Amino acid sequence: MSQISIRQGEDYQSFESSNLPIKIGTDLNADIRILGPLSIGVVLLIDSLDGRPFIQVVNEKMEVLINDQLLSGNHRINNEDRIDVADKSIAFELSGDNELTLTITSNEDSLQPTQFQKKTAGTTIFSSRVFKYSATALILGLTYFLFYLFTANAILIKLQPVGSEVNISGGYFPHLKIGGRYLLRQGNYQLDVAYPGYYPLSAAIAINADSSQEIGFGLEKLPGELMIKTSPESDFVVSVDGNLVQPAVAGVFIIAAGEHKLRIIADRYFTVEQDILIDGMELTQEIEVTLTPAWAEISIQSLPTGANILIDGKPSGISPNTLEVLEGEHTMVLNKSGYKPFEQSLVVKASQPQFLDSIELSRLDSKLKVTTNPNGAAVNINSIYQGLSPVIVELPPLKPHVVEVSKPGYQTQTEEIILPTSEEIQANGTKDFLQIETNLKPIKGFIRVIGTEGASILADGKQIAQIPSTIELLAKAQTLIVQKEGYVTQEINIQPTPGYEQNLNIRLLTPEEAVLAAMPEYIETSLGLQMRLVSSGTFVMGTPRGDQGRRQGETERLIKITRPFYVGVREIINKEFRQFKPRHTSGAETFRELSNGLHPAVMLTWEEAVDFCQKLSSKESLEPAYEKINGQYQLIQPVTNGYRLLTEAEWEWVARFNGGAGKQRYPWGESMPVKPESGNYADESVEGLDLVANTLSNYWDGYPVTSPAQKFSPNALGIYDLGGNVAEWVNDYYSVYSTNLKQAELDPLGPDEGGCKSYSRF
Repeated sequence: MSQISIRQGEDYQSFESSNLPIKIGTDLNADIRILGPLSIGVVLLIDSLDGRPFIQVVNEKMEVLINDQLLSGNHRINNEDRIDVADKSIAFELSGDNELTLTITSNEDSLQPTQFQKKTAGTTIFSSRVFKYSATALILGLTYFLFYLFTANAILIKLQPVGSEVNISGGYFPHLKIGGRYLLRQGNYQLDVAYPGYYPLSAAIAINADSSQEIGFGLEKLPGELMIKTSPESDFVVSVDGNLVQPAVAGVFIIAAGEHKLRIIADRYFTVEQDILIDGMELTQEIEVTLTPAWAEISIQSLPTGANILIDGKPSGISPNTLEVLEGEHTMVLNKSGYKPFEQSLVVKASQPQFLDSIELSRLDSKLKVTTNPNGAAVNINSIYQGLSPVIVELPPLKPHVVEVSKPGYQTQTEEIILPTSEEIQANGTKDFLQIETNLKPIKGFIRVIGTEGASILADGKQIAQIPSTIELLAKAQTLIVQKEGYVTQEINIQPTPGYEQNLNIRLLTPEEAVLAAMPEYIETSLGLQMRLVSSGTFVMGTPRGDQGRRQGETERLIKITRPFYVGVREIINKEFRQFKPRHTSGAETFRELSNGLHPAVMLTWEEAVDFCQKLSSKESLEPAYEKINGQYQLIQPVTNGYRLLTEAEWEWVARFNGGAGKQRYPWGESMPVKPESGNYADESVEGLDLVANTLSNYWDGYPVTSPAQKFSPNALGIYDLGGNVAEWVNDYYSVYSTNLKQAELDPLGPDEGGCKSYSRF
């Protein structure tokens, strides 16, 4: 709207839109004055919004009619509208060139003529008195007004929007507006500002002594109404600047004036986002939003039909069907009684329909229970292991399946079956599975057992025979228990062979034999010396009269060794002995070769040999074999697990009888001469050294004194140098014994005391 014209009789006024609003009221400053008390002030405002004129009632103390209807609030002005207020009637005309014309006429019904009364006699004196009082009041009023005029300050009140209605209260003088400024004396006042479509403002103002002051205020627009329509129609929610807004009525939302981010969220449609400018001022705006579907049509078929369709777990229909599925990734499941659930992932793009391939549902597996007699047979179905019988498996119905059962000691049996459906199985009985039972056929073999007579043979905890016996057993790997009082029980693992008799020779061991059997054949000391286990046994110690080489005192005695023992496979060498006695030279002062680290330790006393054993026991945390009594080492009895010297009987048991492996006269055999390379003896290399009185002719070992340990071949037990190289200290005191071949001496240790200790050579 660019031009406003006002016609009243012969008068004509023209305004630009910038001069709006037009005030209509009883106020002296009103643009169109109407009849009524001055205190009513402005009644109506004419203004423009979005280029369209509207009229706003701002004071309801006076009745306003629009087209003969009572007007309240605001109203957009249309062509040929008419307003009646007080004594005025205003007609509106909107021209095509956006010009508004107001034609004002007087409303004669509201005009009332002044009633005059004829003056009567006797009022002259009274009239004179009234005149005198009136003149006085006029002078006082004029004085009051002049005082106010010269003591007041000119106050410019700037308001947005321009044309806001101002009401000032407070003070004892009137609040005149002259030339756009208010005349106010110094003091505090209450300012009330109103404008159609804006929140009213109430503020306290203070007027100081300055003659000219400016005060500014801006009013805030009232919210506007936004009417939203969607195409297609759908329920929706509205978010403004990220906050949900509830509708005042269906589809109408009260929103603050200004720019906003508007989001319209409708189920199954894409969210619409747009910027919007709300005019506010309680004006109604209308927008129409086109919604875009967020789904696509998915056509689903199944064989058989009638399957329940679930999308993301939510029931969505029965196949065949075409469903509207939202864009995104989904899980589709088809369920039908008697069939396995079918699951498929869907990737849906909005407005892009899909026609899925027909889905063939698989029947539910039927249950098969496989039992055997006896139980515990391995069950394979279609060559896949299922477990041990009895076992229940689930298999596809109406298809052939090969069931195979096998158990060690029994024939493997196979059977082909076709399972009915699970519904048929349940309809024909009270169980939900089909059962097949197989009687296994045993396979047996014969075992002939000999050995410790009278020993019991047990299988699976039950006695089945006694030795000797021939027993029939299942042809499978199994364990037999063989036991007899006074013997250690044995477990024998066997597997009979059908058609072939096996022989078992089972000799039970006594507890002592069992202990020996459990002992390792070789052990090793912390010094690295290997030690050989020697078993117990009975032998005749000494030499018969008349034997070649027999010495005096070698009487024959029946000896029984009851304790197995370990013996070093070689002599203690210098390198080992020096770990406990570093300065020992073995006589290197005479012959340098004697101190070689790999040669036997020699030139040492019996006490030094025992002391070496004690220190080695201590190093390995073993119980010492000796104790000192009156400054002399004595063997502790019963003997401990510590290192000690061999007894003379033990030494001969090892040297001459090979620990029970067989007696021999000489280390190299049964007769002279000495076989080549048999050991380090007094050979021809010793001649001229004045070491021994006699030497072996025609024998050469290359070592005039000691040789390295383990240089020559060992005996049958694997022990070296028992017949040559050096002599060995033994535990016993030397003594001559009487001949005794009737009563065996058990583990003899020699006399408790004597003049010297024995050493042994073979």
